[in-house]
Amino acid sequence: MQTESPTFTKIDIRQLLQAKVPKLEKFVPAWLVRALARLLHLEEINEFLTKSFALDPITFVHACNQFLALSTEVIGEQLLAEYLTQRPIIIANHPLGGPESIALLEIMSSYGIETKLVSNAILTHLKPLEPLLVPIPVRGDRVSVQEFRDNFASDSAIIIFPAGYCSRPLSNGVIFDYQWHFTCIKMAKKYNRPIIPVHIDGVNSKKFYRLSAIRKALRIKMSLESLYLPDEMFKQRGKHITYTIGQIIEPTIFDDSVNNCTWADRLRNHVYILGKESSQVFNPEMPLQLPAK
Repeated sequence: MQTESPTFTKIDIRQLLQAKVPKLEKFVPAWLVRALARLLHLEEINEFLTKSFALDPITFVHACNQFLALSTEVIGEQLLAEYLTQRPIIIANHPLGGPESIALLEIMSSYGIETKLVSNAILTHLKPLEPLLVPIPVRGDRVSVQEFRDNFASDSAIIIFPAGYCSRPLSNGVIFDYQWHFTCIKMAKKYNRPIIPVHIDGVNSKKFYRLSAIRKALRIKMSLESLYLPDEMFKQRGKHITYTIGQIIEPTIFDDSVNNCTWADRLRNHVYILGKESSQVFNPEMPLQLPAK
């Protein structure tokens, strides 16, 4: 029996406002809706998704990367064939906030090992990607928490970006991930999974970082500059991204000599060292070189 292919319903700002904030929607002027649509590149995104929404997951990932026209280079690629058979957790910095994650998913999936990506709510709305995603669990929702754990108990390789969102300037002005969440450490220890560290090069525009700095100076907690991430994604079209694969890290390294937060900080430190020295082996006692924020 043939299954019906999913169909894509075009993203419409006005309809989203009506669904999410109906009391506010009527006060949003038409010019602002048009401006948001341009900022989010909705015409181009809707056109791509209309053509690609019925593709199978891996083909859809390939189509996404073709759409963005990114070229990739993998330093240490010879390590992956062996590493990916060991049920690894693949961790990486998050310089761009989107396109680098889909490209990494394609690289890892090319070895014939099922690879999944821990994702936020935005990606989970893309039905073609759904089988390749591990949704971040909702606090208090036992079902989503159990599904999250089940994925880590499986044999799939799993990609996770411990920062949670893309790199920003730290207090010393260096573009760097903010403090990493320790979920990767916790899951590595609980499910006896080794970790593959990956450094990804790349930067967003100066405008994006200026907006972030202004928002922080005004003490606004909500990441308003994230509205510009689709625009930043399109600015990356045709660019080159280098992925540096580090030597695998066994979960037994993460002992109780320090807490999980400290281990996550040390991993973050190590990943950025990989970007400068690809042969660097994880040193669990190496002091941190940059501030957490």
